[in-house]
Amino acid sequence: MSSLKATESTFRGLLEAAPDAIVVVERGGRIVLVNAHAEGMFGYGPGELNGIPVDLLVPAARRDIHSRQRERFQEDPHRRPMGSGLELTGRRKDGSEFPVEISLSPVETEAGQLITAAVRDVTTRVLTEKTLKAVNQDLEAFTYSVSHDLRAPIRQIDGFARLLEEQAGAGLDDKARHYLDRIIEGATHMGALVDDLLNLARIGQQSLRPVQVSLDALVGEVVDELRAEQGERDIAWSIDPLGAVVCDPGLMTIAFTNLLSNAVKYTRPRDRAEVEVGKRQRNGVETIMIRDNGVGFDMKYADKLFGVFQRLHRAEEFEGQGVGLATVQRIMRKHGGDVWAEARPGEGAAFYLSLPPSPSYQDDR
Repeated sequence: MSSLKATESTFRGLLEAAPDAIVVVERGGRIVLVNAHAEGMFGYGPGELNGIPVDLLVPAARRDIHSRQRERFQEDPHRRPMGSGLELTGRRKDGSEFPVEISLSPVETEAGQLITAAVRDVTTRVLTEKTLKAVNQDLEAFTYSVSHDLRAPIRQIDGFARLLEEQAGAGLDDKARHYLDRIIEGATHMGALVDDLLNLARIGQQSLRPVQVSLDALVGEVVDELRAEQGERDIAWSIDPLGAVVCDPGLMTIAFTNLLSNAVKYTRPRDRAEVEVGKRQRNGVETIMIRDNGVGFDMKYADKLFGVFQRLHRAEEFEGQGVGLATVQRIMRKHGGDVWAEARPGEGAAFYLSLPPSPSYQDDR
């Protein structure tokens, strides 16, 4: 029995038990071993894949590129995990194509180095993502349209209520005055809600314009504005060096403005507010942290935190429409990152922003 046959005998049981399609390739690029799942996925019969160039499993238009990539990988073989952000396509025997994810692992054997590829058909997931993207686009357009159309009648209500206040205010009794005040307050509140909803919809439709951005300068400008607004309030700012990232500076400014404004707002009951910004490792991920010593919140309600119009504190205690954190989450996910929070009632809150090392931007217009 040849060393290659011995290798095949050793691997066969393991490959057939694998949940993914497995294709094993020798240094020359020819397939030496596959499992039944791979044969079924690519539409080949038993034994038909053995010995053929692996490039035949790639669409013809990409075979030259794939061949060069394979040769470069063999010069520096390393484990590449499944779902590494690459958009890959497989080709079946009948010529049809389908989206795949592939993980690669070099294996040293008696027959020499082999490359083991685990292949996963992600057609269902891709179709689901496309459907969700289309639904989100329709929802964004609907939200924008409805919000835009609501602005005119809200302005009319507010405008005529104020005219009524000017012309008949002196002749109104206390009850009528109370009713008129509530109408104006309601119109003002509704106008703010619509404006926030429009801004959220715009962010969803807006294309990213990523450039290299100094977060130190960006955060510094936001903090300077907040300092000017707060006047004599005793706020201790602690800002660590944050370095530079590739991002959309306009959107990232909105994200930091929302988070730092919240930190200032929810520390209002404290004699001395403390707001800290810095880099932290969290759950194995490098993040940007914004922490305060404010009123905090109960983590059992954390699932509501980033929902639109969701508030964890009463409007009489803290102003706001409940859209700011939803906006932050939308911005971070458009950048391929995320945001989450940790808090305790009465002990402040910490928000963590993560960005991928190589940003994979989500243009979900």
